Amino acid sequence: MERRFKQAPTRNWASEFNDSWIKEGITKECIEYTKDFGKFLATNRLSTTQIRNVYGELKRIQLKGYDNEKTSFLLLRPKMAYADKRNEKVGLSELKKVFDKSYLIVENKVDFKNLMDFMESTLAYHKAYGGK
Repeated sequence: MERRFKQAPTRNWASEFNDSWIKEGITKECIEYTKDFGKFLATNRLSTTQIRNVYGELKRIQLKGYDNEKTSFLLLRPKMAYADKRNEKVGLSELKKVFDKSYLIVENKVDFKNLMDFMESTLAYHKAYGGK
């Protein structure tokens, strides 16, 4: 089995992430960011399955209620760390960095909803740019 080792990304996605997208809601600037980020993830062969592993768990938490599933939400960060280390793909590593930054901002169900919107937009653009 061929392993793909991490290479440096051309942009620092985590530093470009704006905390206000989680605290105040999605903006046109955020949509442009998710468009570029989704394209980056697709061109770095991050699979839809790898994104959906996180998004699916977020969706499950949303359906059961953020307030009822805080423990499950808290466990997502270590799960992402494990997946990143296990796969060693630059796309997953960058997704983890952005997820970690957004994760630390979430304090309530409104923030959580904004995180869901951000992830949904990223996933949509990833798929639109040919993510498998």
